[in-house]
Amino acid sequence: MRYREFGNTGIRVSEVSLGGAYIGGRDPELERENAVEIVQRAAELGINYVDTAPLYGRSEALFGYALEAANARMHVATKVGFDPKDFDYRRDSVLRSLERSLKRLRISRLFSAQIHQVSEAGWERIMERGGTLEGLREAQKRGLCDHIGITDRAISLLAKFARTGEFDTLLVFHDYHPGSHKAADEVIPAAAANGMGIVVATVLAGGLFSDAPRRKAALENLQDPGNRANAEAIIGRLRDEPGTVPRNAFRYVLADARVSTVSSGAANASELDDVARASEMGPRRLG
Repeated sequence: MRYREFGNTGIRVSEVSLGGAYIGGRDPELERENAVEIVQRAAELGINYVDTAPLYGRSEALFGYALEAANARMHVATKVGFDPKDFDYRRDSVLRSLERSLKRLRISRLFSAQIHQVSEAGWERIMERGGTLEGLREAQKRGLCDHIGITDRAISLLAKFARTGEFDTLLVFHDYHPGSHKAADEVIPAAAANGMGIVVATVLAGGLFSDAPRRKAALENLQDPGNRANAEAIIGRLRDEPGTVPRNAFRYVLADARVSTVSSGAANASELDDVARASEMGPRRLG
């Protein structure tokens, strides 16, 4: 596993990291065992950063159990928002949310506390007195987190927040992978210029660059013939490279030196094994 500077946070982060949306796996009765297996394998692979959120069901609780059971030391990031459903993104709600998350995660301090989808809160609520940013700053003062970050698909709004210099980390999802460069053209330059650690998630594009069965299903869901033909062409180029299609999707994003880490939403240890090898194989743009 190779490592990169995580913006100005002072740590070097593994090029491939672990996202928690599917850490419980596909069998609810074995979710704890699955979580431990994934976290243990992540530690063995040299992964040192994990990302979760209250929105991801039991993800935080599973991470808490698995990190403890595997005796794994990781930099842990979570988010505020969507819990409860009417979450208002105000200062005190932020603090209560982080306290709940820390309890579920069984840790005393987060590496990064992030706003889950800045568009849900909006500029005014985040920046106003008593708003989200004030809550995150207070969380830092209380020792609940070391750093604060932002996430969303609202590219222009994310870039606007990145340019403030108030935030340390950025997570983009669905908008940077072999089939899309939306995040690469506006928000990533703004984040990089302000020394933010940059996390890119969902580079498998909802299964489009995943294993063969899920690729087939994702292609069938593309209604526009032009979009389907374009996706098939990209998949073909990924297949022509050494390694698997998912691994090469990760290598593609890692070719961008501004990206700190690519997050894997692996549902089992073998999926994580596959994409983690993207780091040792090195970055690769498509021909």
